[in-house]
Amino acid sequence: MSQPQDSAASEALTAMEANVQSVVEQGRTAISVLMDWISEDTQAVTLALAITLGVAVAAMIIKWGVSLARQRVDKGSLAYVVLGAADRLSAMTFLVIGAAIGMGATGAPAPVVDAILYVLGLILIIQIAAIIRGLLVDLVQRRALKRSDNRSAVWNGIAIIKWAISTFIWSAALLLVLDNAGVDITALIAGLGIGGIAIGLAAQGLFSDLFAGISILFDKPFQRDDFIEFGDFLGTVSKIGLKTTRLRSLSGEEVIIRNTNLLDETIRNYQRLDERRWLFQIGVTYQTGADQLDRIPDWVKAIIDDTEQVRFERAHFARFGDSALEFEIVCHAQSMDYEVYMDVRHKVNVALVRKFAEEGVEFAYPTRTLMVARADGRVIDPTPAPSPEPEKGDA
Repeated sequence: MSQPQDSAASEALTAMEANVQSVVEQGRTAISVLMDWISEDTQAVTLALAITLGVAVAAMIIKWGVSLARQRVDKGSLAYVVLGAADRLSAMTFLVIGAAIGMGATGAPAPVVDAILYVLGLILIIQIAAIIRGLLVDLVQRRALKRSDNRSAVWNGIAIIKWAISTFIWSAALLLVLDNAGVDITALIAGLGIGGIAIGLAAQGLFSDLFAGISILFDKPFQRDDFIEFGDFLGTVSKIGLKTTRLRSLSGEEVIIRNTNLLDETIRNYQRLDERRWLFQIGVTYQTGADQLDRIPDWVKAIIDDTEQVRFERAHFARFGDSALEFEIVCHAQSMDYEVYMDVRHKVNVALVRKFAEEGVEFAYPTRTLMVARADGRVIDPTPAPSPEPEKGDA
């Protein structure tokens, strides 16, 4: 297997050397013809040079105007990104374009024109690659600026994205330059593909966590100091990294979780609540009268309305329980702060206990009534009989 591989590599190297020699030879020919043209037709050469400089100067003036316009545009706007593409055009590009126009207009020798067009092709490949890279990087930075987030983790994520964009764009540009130079890049592309697959498989977990971290930083399902729930875990986000996220649990310890595992779970972000819904039940004894049962929802509504940072929704006699007449109540704590939510519950619960005590309504709890029967089978009512009212005239 080694001999065929060595033979293929040798053939590729020989072909590359032949291509390089051919390009060098064409360059020498073009320079020789150019010198002869300069000495023979000074007027045409002067006109070509004037056209070249005119095109380059005009393009530089336009670029200067674009640069001024870009400085006055908001960095987070789309216009800033578009103007940045024109601002990245280089003076070398303008000169080569001007030379191609000038020599074509003045009837320069074919070898010289071909050489200029060849150089222009190489420069345009590099220039277009620079523009595309700049556009993609500006779009990424624009999204970050729209988030108004200056934390270092976000800009570390942007740096990784910029590195990935630059690597991909410049690799593609290099392959196009080699192909334009006559180099067979098929074997090179195959080798890069095999190498990329090997690296990807070896670092699959790392890349997975990195992309998950970047997704968290830009999509922002949660931010630092948010209180979140995923799976059976509740905690506060203390740090978001590119590979892991650190959370502080309710019991105080720090929990470190891979970003991939974190995004695989359903996340509940309590920090983004406008208000917290609170549904609870209360039960009263079966000895409670119908009139009192009818007034209980009004008592509950009045108590909740008088409590700050809570909004009443409904209160109903919901069901007959095993040992209680059960009411279902829904209200909303108008704060995303968990401590405020618990303060509201405390105030409402205490007020309900006080109000029910004033009205003589007892809260129910699990009870069991034992019925006792006489020898003849008649049931003895455990409820104490009411004491007889004193007759008039009794002392």
